[in-house]
Amino acid sequence: MKKIIVLAVGLLAFLVVANSALAATAQAPAVPYTVGGEMHSTAALRGRPTLLWLLSTWCASCAVGVHALDAHSAEIEMSGLRVVILRNYHNGGYPGPDIRAFVGRIAPGIMTGTDWSLGEASAALEQAYNPRGYPDIYFLIDAAGYIRVVSGAPGSTMDKILRFARSQRNADAKVKQ
Repeated sequence: MKKIIVLAVGLLAFLVVANSALAATAQAPAVPYTVGGEMHSTAALRGRPTLLWLLSTWCASCAVGVHALDAHSAEIEMSGLRVVILRNYHNGGYPGPDIRAFVGRIAPGIMTGTDWSLGEASAALEQAYNPRGYPDIYFLIDAAGYIRVVSGAPGSTMDKILRFARSQRNADAKVKQ
């Protein structure tokens, strides 16, 4: 049974990548989102490598992904990767808790991280990054603001996230030398 679930989540991640409106190597669109009721822009994410994850709080693979991020939070924080987790606009059209309640129930520790933000996607962000309405899609964006990876299900694709984080840390170290 566990093998079937892993295969299903892997297939979901493949389908997300294959059907994403944004391709890896595209400039990340600058659109608004909210954190704690305050408006922010994805344009402000430039300057640091970022994991931008759009999820729905009713999504089982999203809960697994939050748990996986929590399990690897120390390595993620040491790498300098900024993590922005946004609940899909109107939660993908289905009821569910707000993002803080969802993450707080699964992994309260990541809510206190200095480089972790929890918020809500705007309609403009949803249209730019997730027009097909996937419940679980993430973007790994480099410091220059380019999307390098589009995937889903962090619980099954954590190796991609950690590899990206390490590569960005190594690239930053080379620039400083």
